[in-house]
This record gives sequence, structure tokens and C-alpha cells, in this order.
Amino acid sequence: MENVQSKVKEAIARFSLFPENSKLLVALSGGPDSVTLLHILLSLKEELFLTLGAVHVNHMLRGEESDRDETFVRELCRKWDVPLIVKRVNIPEISQGKNVEAVARRERYRLFREALKEWNGDFVALGHTASDLTETVLLNLTKGSGIKGLRGFLPKREVFVRPLFLVTREEVEAYVEENSLPFVVDSSNLKTEYDRNLIRLEVVPILKKINPALEKAVLRETELLRELENFVESEVSSVVSRYLKEKSFCAPIRELKELHPYLLSEVLREAYRRVSGRELPYRSVVELRESLEREGLKKFSFHSGTVVYKTQELLCIEPEGEMKEFYREVRELPETVDTPLYRLKFLLNAGTPVAPLSSFRDAGIIVRSRRPGDRLEFKGFSKSLKKFLIEKRFPAHLRDLLPVVELNGEVIFIPELYWKAFKPTESFVGVEFEPKSRSSYRPGKDREES
Repeated sequence: MENVQSKVKEAIARFSLFPENSKLLVALSGGPDSVTLLHILLSLKEELFLTLGAVHVNHMLRGEESDRDETFVRELCRKWDVPLIVKRVNIPEISQGKNVEAVARRERYRLFREALKEWNGDFVALGHTASDLTETVLLNLTKGSGIKGLRGFLPKREVFVRPLFLVTREEVEAYVEENSLPFVVDSSNLKTEYDRNLIRLEVVPILKKINPALEKAVLRETELLRELENFVESEVSSVVSRYLKEKSFCAPIRELKELHPYLLSEVLREAYRRVSGRELPYRSVVELRESLEREGLKKFSFHSGTVVYKTQELLCIEPEGEMKEFYREVRELPETVDTPLYRLKFLLNAGTPVAPLSSFRDAGIIVRSRRPGDRLEFKGFSKSLKKFLIEKRFPAHLRDLLPVVELNGEVIFIPELYWKAFKPTESFVGVEFEPKSRSSYRPGKDREES
């Protein structure tokens, strides 16, 4: 059937599915779609200079029927002279009866990748059609989804390509009949207890009474959504890249609030994904967005290993427990030191006096993150920095960000929290500081030595 072959060639060209001289491994279940795909690619083999093979995954889900499918595929590939890789995986044992479809899909794609690597191939060709795309879109719509869900699967994603992307199931059936192609039927496709089957067997026929060209309409809409998705991803990537440094994302809240609400949600999702490698659920996105409208510090822990916190000015997403120590020696004046929470400027005879110039010339000043054993000196007694911060109720997730100013091994200054009182009688080193992330936490006025 020339129409189907021309649509396959159109999809290959329009979506740049694969170049000439590619090694394609066809995912062959034995059903009409995958058999049609293999048959058409064989007919295009010389024209496109393709090297073809096939891979079959036996999920061991349907007992004798699964073995029948494997036997059929083996015989078909022998007859058509196509190299075949067969993979077996015991889905009932792995899934223990839970999320069977999801587990089967995960294992299937894992084995496809494994087979492609063994065969030293370039792409895996999947037999998904425009009718499958329509069902996927409708299924995602019932569950609630964003742009990605509504645009359905892509014609090409990583090593997976879908040459039948523009072809309907009716066209596949006509092609099979016209070319007298053999195939097997998966009996589970007729069971309406599976959501996708319910949509295929009962929902789609009703919608086709409204629009007989339903798949064509869905193809149009998903193409628009792919274009919109590409635009949004470009904007999101631009924002995230601006504030992502070494697996940590910290962005000014003021600038985040200026983003369109949808763009803001996608920025939060992408930033969290890049830092944690995990997806941020919809409810967590809403919680983060709402927190940006409120004053005060806030800490979130949506997944172990990643911490999200906000100050009055910054929203940060960071690996938990991976805060890097900072350390800077100050030897010249004036000199500016940037730390995560403050920008400190050391001056001669200006700012808050912290050290005699003579002592500074001898030893210099160190600006660093806190360390175990740090103590603060007060009149008549000393106190550990850890206990001091607890008493001040300084947020735990910000403590490692505090800059500690040290002279000759002694803590002499912490912005807004501690100052070892020093009254200069000679030239002195002073400090001015600017909060880079001013929190709503306000320490008491007893910051001097007491």
C-alpha cells in the first residue's frame, strides 16, 4: 500500500528520524503494527541504505501465548532473513502483580537499549502509530497532565524512533490485508480492565462519530504543542542556567515572581530535576510558588538528598549535606569577599572596627565557613558558636552559609550576629557588609562582647 510507505518516508524526513546508512533494530512484538513496520523498512532498505535487525521481548505475562508470540517472531525473521535478538523477562515475578504495565514498559525499554548496544546499532524503531498517539493523549488527559502529557510521545526521543507516527491503525490493517502479512494477536488487548484498552475500544469510537479524522486532528494539535514545548523549554533553560552553579540553584525571589506563573512552575521543576535528578510533584510546585508570596524563612524536603529553602531574597535548591566550605585570606585593603549570604568589604579606617592594622599586617584576616569547635568570647565567659546559633534560633539550613571572620585563630565578627568589641586607638581594619540574602530573622541587639 503505497500510501502507508509514503507516510513512513514523510515521517523519516520531516522528523529526521535517522540518516542513511543507519543500523535499525525493529522492536518486533509480532502484532500487525510491528510486522508492518518491519515489512516497510525492508522495502526501503536499499533506498535508504539501512542495516536492519529485530528485537523481541517475551514478558512471560501470558503463558503459552507469550511463547507462541516468540516462536512466531523467530519464524518470521528466519523467513525474511532478519537478524533477531530475543530477550526474556519475568514481569509477574518482578512486579509481584503491582503496576504490571509500568514495570513491563520499564523493563522492555531497558532490554531494547541492551539489545541495541549488543548489536552495535544506532536506533530502535518502535511500531507506535497515530492511533496509539491519540490513545496516549486521551489517557494523559484523563489523569491530568501538562504540555508533555497532552503532546503525547515524540516521533523521536534519544535512540527511539517511530516511523509509523503519521500512520493510523486502519491504514496498518489495510496494509496487512493487501500484502497478506502474517501476525499474532495479543489477547490482553481486548481486556477493558486496562485503561488504554478501554479508551481504544470504547472511547475512541464515540469520538470518531464526532470527527472521523480524529487521529489527523490529534496529530495537528500535538505538533502545535511540541512547538510550544520547545519554546517553553528554551525559556526555562535560559532562566535555570543563569542561576545554576555546580549542582546548586539559587535565584532571587524578586526575579522569580516576575515570571509568568506557568513559566515559573516549569523553572522550579527543571531546576529541581537538574539538582536532584528527580521530578517535583505538582503539589510541591504549588507549595513552592505559594511560599514565594510569603515573608520569612522556609525549608522544604521533598525527597531525601535534596533540600529546598527560601530566605527573604533567595530560593535555593541544593544537594543535602554537600555544602562546600569556603575560605578566603584577606591580605590587602580594600578587599571585597563574596560569601553565600553576605558580601563583606574590608577597609582601612572605615566601617565597623574589627582589628588593629598592625595585627592585620602580621597575620591577615580569614573569612571562612564555621567549623566544629568555634567559640565566641564574651565578658567573663565563652560560648560555642553552635550553642550561640541555637539560642539565637538561627535557621539550621543557613548556618553553614554564615561567614565567620577570624583573626589569629579567634572569631571576631559574624555579620548581624556577633562582634568582638574593638575600640581602635590606632589605624584599624573595618568591615562593611551587604546581605545577599536578607532573611526575616533579626538577631537581638546584644551582638557585642557582653
